[in-house]
Order: sequence, then C-alpha cells, then structure tokens
Amino acid sequence: MPLNESRYLDIEPTLGPAGLDRILATIGGVLEHLPIALCIYDRWGKIVRYNQSALAIWGRTPQADVTHRVFVAGCRFFGPDGRSLAYPDLPLSHVLKTGRAIREQEFMVERPDGSRIATIVNINPLRDADGNIIGAINCIRDVTERKLIDEAFRHSQESLREQQQRLAATYEHAAIGIAEVDASGRFLRVNEAICTITGQSRGALLNARLFDRTHPDDKNADRDLFLKQVRGELGDYSIEKRYVRQDGEVRWMSVKSTTVRDPDNRFLYGVRVVQDVTERRQAEQSQQLLIDELNHRTKNTLAIVQSLFWQTARARPASAELRDAFEGRLFALSKAHEQLTIGHWESASLRDIIMAGIGAHFSDLGDRIEMVGDVVVLRPKAALTLAMACHELATNAVKYGALSINAGRISIRWQKSSPGPNSPLQIEWRERGGPRVHPPTRRGFGSKFVEASIAADLQGRSKIAFEPEGVRCTMELPAEVTV
Repeated sequence: MPLNESRYLDIEPTLGPAGLDRILATIGGVLEHLPIALCIYDRWGKIVRYNQSALAIWGRTPQADVTHRVFVAGCRFFGPDGRSLAYPDLPLSHVLKTGRAIREQEFMVERPDGSRIATIVNINPLRDADGNIIGAINCIRDVTERKLIDEAFRHSQESLREQQQRLAATYEHAAIGIAEVDASGRFLRVNEAICTITGQSRGALLNARLFDRTHPDDKNADRDLFLKQVRGELGDYSIEKRYVRQDGEVRWMSVKSTTVRDPDNRFLYGVRVVQDVTERRQAEQSQQLLIDELNHRTKNTLAIVQSLFWQTARARPASAELRDAFEGRLFALSKAHEQLTIGHWESASLRDIIMAGIGAHFSDLGDRIEMVGDVVVLRPKAALTLAMACHELATNAVKYGALSINAGRISIRWQKSSPGPNSPLQIEWRERGGPRVHPPTRRGFGSKFVEASIAADLQGRSKIAFEPEGVRCTMELPAEVTV
C-alpha cells in the first residue's frame, strides 16, 4: 500500500535514516487496521507516521512547530497531577534521551477545542543495526471512559463508606435500643442503649437468646409473633412486653420488630428497636386509677342524688311520672359519664353519646332508630349536654311521638357543614310514621332544656319544629365542641 503523503513526513538523513525507512516500509498499511492509536517518531521527536486512531485522540492533523522544529499534535499535555508538561517533560522526550522504554504512563491530552481526554502510553525506542536510537514508537490508549468509571466507583465507595460510618455511629449512639437476631432468637449485634435498657453487658446479651428474660406472662405472645415473622407470615410487628432485669426489676419495653430477607425471601435476621416505656406505663396506670376513682365517686354521687330524691319523695309523695322522668335523666347522665370514662375524660364518640342519651329505649326500639354520620369525637362538656338533649327528645318520642306506635321511626343524622377543621357540626333529629303532630299549647321542660342547653352550654343553635309528620330538631354546634 502506498504511503499517504499527509501521513508520512520527510526526515533529515542523519543517524541511519535507512533503518527507520525500513521500519516504515515493513509496517506499511498495517497501522490503519490496528484498534489502538499508534505514532512513530524520528530521533528528534518528529512525527513520521500515525494512524486514524491517533488522530481521534489528538482531535486534529499534526502540524509543524517551527520553534522546536518538531512535528506535534497541536495539543497541550498534563501530568496525572494536573501539571502542564513542556516538551522536555513528555514521556517521548525521556525515551529518546535515555533509550529506556516507558510502560503504562498516564497523562492528559488537551485538544485544540479545549476538551481533555485521559491516555495511557507505552513508548519503545527504535534502534538501528548498531544499537543507535533512530526514533520511537508510541502506543496510546484512550482511557477517559475508564477513568470516569473509576472516579464514579471511587466516589460511590467513599459515599458507601461514609454511609456505613454514619449508620454505625447512629446505630451505636442512638437513644433507643437496637438489636439484630437470627431465626433462632440469638443476638447477632446490639448497641449500647439496649445494654442500658436490659441492664446487661454486650457480651452477656450476645451469649443470650431473645426470650430468656422476657416476663413469663408475655413470652408466648412475643414468641408466636416472632416465629410468624421468621416464616414470612409477618413483615413486621409491634408489641409491648415486660422484661426481667438481672437485678430482678421488671421493666416495660416497646418493641418494633422488622425483617431482613435475602433475594430468595429467606430470613436473614430481624431488627428489633426497643424503647423503655416503664415510666409511661406507670403514668397510664396512675391515670387509670384516678379515672376509675373519679368514675366510682361520680356513680356514688348519682346514687346519693337518687337516694335523696326517694327520701324526699317518701315524705312528699311524687307521681310515678315524676319519678320515671327523674330516674331517666339520671340514667342518661350516668351513661354519658361511662362513655367519657372510656375516653379518659378527654373525649367521646358522638354516636356513643347519642346511644347513651336514648339508651333506656334503644335496647327495645333500636331497629326503629337510624343513625347516619361520619366519625365525630366530642369534648366532655358537649358530650354531657348532647346526651341529655337526646334523652329528652327520645323520652318525648316514646310518650307522644314516633316511638309511641309501632310504625314510627326516628332518623338521627349529623355532618360537618363544610370541609375543614373550623366547620360547624350539624345534627338533625327527625321523626316519621308516628301520630300526627299538633304544636303544643305550652312548651314542656324537654324542649326548653334542649334549646337552652345547646345555646348556653355550647354556644350553638337549636330549633324544635312540631311538623305534622313528626317532630324535627336541628342543632348547629361550633367546631370547638369536637376534637
């Protein structure tokens, strides 16, 4: 194959040019078929032959540099440390000067367009028959992508190490206990916090089993859940249990257990996050004792009130109607108190409070009373007032209204007037199917109580309408009555 004139640049006839000519003639057109960039230099560093892969690295055709009288790529070169390299610092200059080959040396090439690529060079000296250096051959590899991959890998490794260190520090210094256990319940790893909670050393825990010191009354429940987790029936679970410390003290623990599995869904280990909740449990127990005592005293007070009424009525005989009305109201008040006791005197469900108010009649007539509405939770004062209001309405319905005959029905519906936390609560009591209603000539205690209590106690509005098809009571309560 004839040599391309742009690829073969004349050299000065010194130091055995015929030897270099023979090398070039021998190589011929092979250079173009090599997958690696290759360049041949004469004794003074002039480029005398190169292939297309070398052009791809340089980004341009070599041009003569009249200052140094050498043919160069028109590029700038930098060492691995980023230092700019002049011609005497280049690997080629070292090979031509010393005759020693360069192996796997890295440097950066800055192309004329400003882009940079990373290269690895292997440069061998060329000698004539007498051993004189007549040039050099340079094999160049573009390792830019590999460098990018290596750099990305290095960053990922650094990031991984940082995350592992952060995780280890978090794990060890967390304020909550953390432990890893295998399928048999053997501790694999524990942090300092769980040692403090259990009152055992790290070594003692690592030689122990998960349920060794669990309180006997709580052991079966926790073990059953853990075995389900190991079998894959549970992903995670939470439990509160008692733990017997080495010194015999019983502590309450809140445990959150999660699972770590391999790609084949086999159980590797469980991670248990443990908090000492003894103080909270003791506080709850004390609070419950106080609430129970309050409930007990309230019931005693209501019983005393009932007894006083009967003692008074014995001296001054009262009608059966009066006795029934008084006991009904007292019963409704007691039921409302029970619902508030369940909610620790903080709140009660509106549905439960309505049932407390009509409780005396609901057991027999429940299939004729419809209640429709979303879950609404009332504050204590609103709960007591609404329970009494519902009792008065239900008592009137049993005596004169819809519940006085078999065909009668009552519908109680409630809703927020509009979305949002500040929306008023609307309640409607509607009777149908009872005797035809005629407006009363005078207002009774019940209707007066309902309207007055809603306005005075809850700052709401209510209206009782005696419509021919049945009594209808509407109430609108401010948002503050709900939780």
